[in-house]
Amino acid sequence: MKNPYKRSGFTPIEMLAALFVLSLVLLGFGSMVCSVVHSTARSKDPSLGMRFAPGKKGEKNLYRAAEAGLLDARSRLQAGASGLSIHDPDPSNPNWTAFIGTEAQTIEKGYQSHNRNHYRYDRRDSALDYVVTIRHKVDGSGKVLKWGDSDKDGRPEENTAEGEGIYVITSEAYGENGATPQRLQIEAALAPRINALAALYAKRETSIQGASTFVQGFDRCGNLPLPGVLSMEGVRLNGNPSVGGFPSAIVEYSPSNIDVQYLVNRFKKRANFQYNVNSATLPSRDWGVPAAGRTQHDPSDRTFRNIVYFNTNGTYVRLCAGSRGCGVLAVEGDFLVHGGFQWYGIILVTGSITFTGGGDKNVTGAVMAGGMASLGLVEGGVNILFCSRAVHDQTNHLPPVSLGRREVFSESPEGDLGRSGGVKKEKK
Repeated sequence: MKNPYKRSGFTPIEMLAALFVLSLVLLGFGSMVCSVVHSTARSKDPSLGMRFAPGKKGEKNLYRAAEAGLLDARSRLQAGASGLSIHDPDPSNPNWTAFIGTEAQTIEKGYQSHNRNHYRYDRRDSALDYVVTIRHKVDGSGKVLKWGDSDKDGRPEENTAEGEGIYVITSEAYGENGATPQRLQIEAALAPRINALAALYAKRETSIQGASTFVQGFDRCGNLPLPGVLSMEGVRLNGNPSVGGFPSAIVEYSPSNIDVQYLVNRFKKRANFQYNVNSATLPSRDWGVPAAGRTQHDPSDRTFRNIVYFNTNGTYVRLCAGSRGCGVLAVEGDFLVHGGFQWYGIILVTGSITFTGGGDKNVTGAVMAGGMASLGLVEGGVNILFCSRAVHDQTNHLPPVSLGRREVFSESPEGDLGRSGGVKKEKK
């Protein structure tokens, strides 16, 4: 009798299952082989997406050359640039164009030697093969766009009324053997000025005391008169201090809300003196020697330009008698001065500012406080003299700021960055 569980063959269903498994194995092996072959081919054939080393190196060199063209243009636009600075006699002219490159290359980009709106400059580095065009950015109606603080809140935005012109800079680098050129484009503008609204600005209540306290908004070194004191809250006077300005000496309960924190953030990145403190009282410090005026009521002048930044970690820093400096003094927290003090430039404090103690204190420029301001609580002269030159000096030497960049794949002279119908606000 045969064993019912023993069989000499396979049923049709079992045969089909076995063939299905075998086909899967063969397909997997074939895919592995094709993958190896395809990978090998890609390493040799640039058309398949993975270029071999020489191609990659060539692309990197082109990119670097295009970057060098952008750097060449930005460095020449900076105020006081050494060498061949770019001449922009009419920042409001939408037809002004500057070119950097050989005459033949710039002619291809539209340069016309007889056109009074066109200016051409040779490359700084003749070893790199690039050509650069620089134009003013314009809005939909053809007006030149600017980068500045038109709404007086401390932060710049794109507008047509206030600030420095926005440049659209396109750099194109060329390779060998007909390689595709590398085109890069950026928007850039000269560093926007700080808009001081008064000799002394404060967001909280302001107290000015003593006959020896002198706050003047009349421009002592220019033609930009401002109020002496402007506060978002009330201003208290005691002891007959002298406050002057235009159109009024004191402005109380102003809606002007300057983003002092933004201004501090803007300059602390460039600070050449940085301090991290916590409830600190510091001896006299020297960050430059202001050239004193004839009297304490006359503006000083500057011999240095520094950026001094204090991070108080939510507390305060107190400077003792004899501290002085020139440039931007930026304090994150409260700022106290006890005794003699001299500063030429602008003082930015996110918290409150207090001047106390004997000894003369002279600030030529402007003071901005995100909190309250208290002047002359104890004997000692306090002099805050608005000076537009002292404020503007702190930004006019800075390099142009980059506002946007892209890689350009078309021959359009302006690309996507050349025109704008909207208004952009710088982020905090």
